[in-house]
Amino acid sequence: MMNLIAPMAAAAALFAGVPMLPALQQTAAVPVAASPVAAAQLSGAERARMLTEAASALSAVRTARGKFEQYSPDGSYSTGQFAISRPGRVRFDYDDPVPLLLVSDGTTVALQDLDLETTDRVPLASTPLSILLSDRIDFERQAEVTDVRVNGDQLNITVRDRAGEMDGTLTLVLAAGDKSLIGWRTVDGNGGRTSVMLNGVETGIRLNPRLFILRDLDNR
Repeated sequence: MMNLIAPMAAAAALFAGVPMLPALQQTAAVPVAASPVAAAQLSGAERARMLTEAASALSAVRTARGKFEQYSPDGSYSTGQFAISRPGRVRFDYDDPVPLLLVSDGTTVALQDLDLETTDRVPLASTPLSILLSDRIDFERQAEVTDVRVNGDQLNITVRDRAGEMDGTLTLVLAAGDKSLIGWRTVDGNGGRTSVMLNGVETGIRLNPRLFILRDLDNR
């Protein structure tokens, strides 16, 4: 399921401390490539405060849209646009030549391949996207938090499925100051690593509810 949400998913969901992909390590402009050498160790009180502040800041963003850049397990690079409407809804449109569209309607996450004319769906609750898209995020209640650290001007929070039903981990990368989401890094159960960064993000905007409805291709 990690590969399905790797776009923000891609989610992604969209969700393991993961090393950077080689392609990401070679791109200094990508903000999620913080050096672990600079990571600051946090006390128990600081860790708890960071988690609370991050959860509050993320939960406060009810709608958002912007662009994303994705580095996939095979080292390939892709771009696109995303939109989020909390709770539960997200959309990732990939730019050409990638023929993919990922949409969560609040119940299921659908990945559509326009070339193959297929639409695959999984329950939102079975993906890490369910954490990020929660109405109110509570990291320690919803997941097992394995690491919290500050890398320069970034805050990294690594989580994995508390029940052990989903393989892999998700590392959310936030701005250390206002705790806004910069991107994330995932590793799936097979060791596949994906890095996603967000840019040009607008929040608090009005979004068309139809963005989060995806029909199967044969039902159009």
